[in-house]
Amino acid sequence: MRKIIIFTCIFLSLICIIIFSLFWQKEEIVNTEKLSKQLIKIEDVDGNNYPDFLELDAQDSYSFSYWFNSIILNIINGYITLPSNYEDCAGLIRFAYKESLKKHDQNWIKNTGYKGIVKEDVKKYNYPDIPFYGTNIFKIDKNNINPDSFSNYASARVLIEMNMDFLSKNIEVAQSGDILVFFHPEDPEFPYHVMVYFEDPVSFEEYAIYHTGPVDEFNSGEFRVVKIKNLYKADPTWMAVPENKSFMGVYRFKILNY
Repeated sequence: MRKIIIFTCIFLSLICIIIFSLFWQKEEIVNTEKLSKQLIKIEDVDGNNYPDFLELDAQDSYSFSYWFNSIILNIINGYITLPSNYEDCAGLIRFAYKESLKKHDQNWIKNTGYKGIVKEDVKKYNYPDIPFYGTNIFKIDKNNINPDSFSNYASARVLIEMNMDFLSKNIEVAQSGDILVFFHPEDPEFPYHVMVYFEDPVSFEEYAIYHTGPVDEFNSGEFRVVKIKNLYKADPTWMAVPENKSFMGVYRFKILNY
């Protein structure tokens, strides 16, 4: 009987030690996460009205750009399906932007249908687990950089004004993944239009890739890939040249640094 009591005491002691150890480890992880968040400051040292924390270094910027361009091409080629609630020019960009920040593991590849070379992911953070901001990665308040001034949605105008930097009206500065912006005030419903600039690495031919947006309630629009030099054929106001008043210029995402 005495042996049974001793064995029971030892067994219960071991159980208590294990429970305490697990609890202590969990507390340590939580405290480490809290400390990590405390070390992250929401500030704008470079003065571009955008939180420094969300900006990527050169290596991460190249990783993001690779995935952004690859995802855009996969969408155009029908490998990745653009969700119906993203079917307009800004929606295409928002979707590719979010997907570019994700971890591109085997599950992601299987779920999306991606076809292409798998390269390094952005290391600093990954969507949707971004400290403070979570899925709200688009700035929507021009006067603040705090997390509550961000949203998971942004119109074309808001993307341009608060999430991109103007580079030039000279298209020669553009790199694949930069955004071409047009403004047509005569169209009150959709005055802003954005296109993805892409340069073929083999032929060096320049293209504009975009979604037309919905035509009517029965037609959700279509993807188009047009050579930059041929944009004028639809309408002279689509020419990507400095002389065109409707062409606002070449823009780049604020998170990029290269």
